[in-house]
Amino acid sequence: MMMKRQLTILGCGLLLLSASCSSFFDVDADDMLKEEDYIGESNELYSGYMGIAAKVQDVADHAIFLSELRSDLLEPTANAPQELWDIYNHQSLEGNSFADPRGYYAVILNANNFIHKAFEYRTKYPRAVDESHFGPLVSGAIRFKVWAYLMLGKLYGQAAYTDAPNVKLDELHTIPVLGMDELVNRLIQLMEVGTNQINGQLVLNWGNVLFPGVNAADQDLVWNMICPSPEPLLMELYLWAGQYSRVVEIGMPFIYDNGGNRYKIGNDDYNAEWIQVFTRNPVTKTRVLINIVPFDFERNQTNRLIRFFSNTYPSVYYLRPTEVAMNRFRRQVRQDGHTIGDFYRGENYTFVQQNGDWLIRKFSRDREIASEIHKNNVHIVLYRDADVHFFILEALNQLELFDEAEALLNGGINLYLSTHAGNLQYPFNNEVWNAQLNRNWGIRRRVDLGPVYPAGLSKNDLNTPEKVEAYKRALDELIVEETLMESAGEARSLFTMIRMAKRWNDPAILADRVSAKYEAGMRETVRTRMMNPQNWFVHYPL
Repeated sequence: MMMKRQLTILGCGLLLLSASCSSFFDVDADDMLKEEDYIGESNELYSGYMGIAAKVQDVADHAIFLSELRSDLLEPTANAPQELWDIYNHQSLEGNSFADPRGYYAVILNANNFIHKAFEYRTKYPRAVDESHFGPLVSGAIRFKVWAYLMLGKLYGQAAYTDAPNVKLDELHTIPVLGMDELVNRLIQLMEVGTNQINGQLVLNWGNVLFPGVNAADQDLVWNMICPSPEPLLMELYLWAGQYSRVVEIGMPFIYDNGGNRYKIGNDDYNAEWIQVFTRNPVTKTRVLINIVPFDFERNQTNRLIRFFSNTYPSVYYLRPTEVAMNRFRRQVRQDGHTIGDFYRGENYTFVQQNGDWLIRKFSRDREIASEIHKNNVHIVLYRDADVHFFILEALNQLELFDEAEALLNGGINLYLSTHAGNLQYPFNNEVWNAQLNRNWGIRRRVDLGPVYPAGLSKNDLNTPEKVEAYKRALDELIVEETLMESAGEARSLFTMIRMAKRWNDPAILADRVSAKYEAGMRETVRTRMMNPQNWFVHYPL
């Protein structure tokens, strides 16, 4: 009986990865998990959960196009449809399919239905529920919901909030809307308290569910990567909430990883290895990748990244990198102190010139010839090692732990431990952790770039509150600049700029960088628009 259940669960999982077979994968924004979908079999708890994951798969590339067109990385090509040009030109987006938030709400409403029906099912069939699985399944649904709501907040600045089941998408306009601050607080409560005594921090080991008795190294670890992990999700929420100590308290044990090899930003993925994170089988990159949305061309699953970024048929080449973004990589100084150019993240890695056009190449290096490029299995990253390091780095800066923050940005904990021997400061003063954290090379050193520091300021001369604040702000702006390169095309930088501009009450932090990509005639118009914080977000009526 147990073997039969495991095989059925595995079948449900495989259906998620097969667009030709799975009704869950054929995403319809109006398709909710209905009463009759829960047919009294415990396997429906698993297939219902996978149905939520399939909704995430449908919106995975949405934020990349919507945010990067409004940041400084992307601009439309002559091939692009008017909808993409309207986003780029900050025109009205009502009815624009690329700006429609309904996909995120589909994740949320499905999660609400799943959570409600899961508890209802457990009450009705208590002997059919495996309690060791039930809690983590509900917890995972909570995290899918929290992730989707956080994306809505970051993109739209607000969200219609509901925990109720059986809500339809066309009823969203009747639901109370929460602004970003209130939304973040509600999501933190969901993660910490949850519902019916189940919070958002329980994790199911899918390897043990699908492949019991099989060595972990031989299990399909992708299953453990599809739902946002509690730690990075909470870290990001706490960062938005300004609870910086909590970010560090969660982040440091996470990158220590119980003495494991994951999430260290070490020399395992030094220089030329860095780019493989985005193109190789994700199972081979679990030391870098935390959570992803997987795709499989052989099972008729694709996202739109290759199609929109490549100019090789059958791709459509809708979007290209801007000169401003490419030039940022080109002016970086290498570790030797004089060679110019981000050699491992810049040209030929994040972007490339092909057939006379500049392209985003970050996601297509696996297969690039005309007959193969559309077959790339491009996973979309929800969280990876650099994300959690940026979260900790930003929090340490706000806590005025400048040496420690700069260690994560520049040379890593590795160099910090050697240069601060006898004077180690929190959070790098844990001898047990440091045996493993000594592998950390820092975000810039990993790609062989030299250190950067606030210009014209010295940590040895911070003898007034004004100087401390000036240093803190300057380091925040360096974090922005590094995010624009390290996380290019991953839907990160716009949100970092929004957070910084809000923190310092200075819209120019965002407006100056975003407007710089436009031609002279439009540059000031865009800058003026982005100096109004209301225009940082997409306006789309529900």
